[in-house]
Amino acid sequence: MKLPAGTRDWLPEELQRKRGVEETLRGVFERRGYAEVQTPLFERFDVLASGLGADTTAAAFVFADRTGIQLALRPEMTTPIARLVSSRFRASPLPLRLCYLQPAFRYDEPQEGWMREFTQAGLELIGANGLDSDAESLFSALEALDAVGLREARIDINDVAIVDSVLDGFAFDRAVRAHCHEAIATRNLVALRSGLEAAGRGEAVVPLVQLALLRGGAEVLEAAAPLCANQSGRSALERLRALLVRAEALGYAGRVGVDLALLRDIAYYTGVVFEGYVEQVGFPICGGGRYDELLPRFGFAAGAVGWSIIVERVLIALERRGAR
Repeated sequence: MKLPAGTRDWLPEELQRKRGVEETLRGVFERRGYAEVQTPLFERFDVLASGLGADTTAAAFVFADRTGIQLALRPEMTTPIARLVSSRFRASPLPLRLCYLQPAFRYDEPQEGWMREFTQAGLELIGANGLDSDAESLFSALEALDAVGLREARIDINDVAIVDSVLDGFAFDRAVRAHCHEAIATRNLVALRSGLEAAGRGEAVVPLVQLALLRGGAEVLEAAAPLCANQSGRSALERLRALLVRAEALGYAGRVGVDLALLRDIAYYTGVVFEGYVEQVGFPICGGGRYDELLPRFGFAAGAVGWSIIVERVLIALERRGAR
């Protein structure tokens, strides 16, 4: 008998390893002062859609209850947490530090590291703004990767304001701007070039290709500065520079780099974004960033930053390098 595509059984030894990773992550969250919450496996589809971008919404498993209300299995955890905070924590003092370790569901094409049912563990720092909160989120992710045994993991950082600032300098219409954003995010330089030339904006090809290829250390920030069209982008470069300085002071020199094409695949991110990688696998192990516009969509005026790690990907990385 076949399982549904993108799902799996967990045999006793496999489940024991998975539970071990989960408990290690819980320990990191607790030491950091984050309180665990739990939300339903499914939510009203209109609630999820109000927080997610088109791509993630399209990947949701949607169904109707007997009254005809559309529901969906949650495709990620940040939007349900935002809904929870806006409805149950309105009178709570800020900042809030919440964490979770729960399954999520997304209609991806099944392959290694991309399952339709997977386990997300993560934390959300709500009602805290500025560099200190971004740093807390970023370095807690590195601490978690270290704790589960991936001490060679590295994290790439970016700020969405940098790409926006560069695009601002060309006064693109909405369609061209959206094309550039998607092509940079997917690192599709052929599509970036052809789209700009088709739109009669060939003058933008060289600087935008240059932007998409900028990846490394502090020298990347120097190279990007002339491309930024406004103070918003230049301020974002300074935020990244400050995070690199903090990384070095905390002993993470060489493990935090800059990737100016890094744009997360969920539309609610507004500031610093990051993803964690290990050599053993070709996909991100964890990712997150700042999302100041998500909670206001639910009527709760607060900025936030957070990240999540996919437990199954951790297990793949550990198995690939022979860890048990």
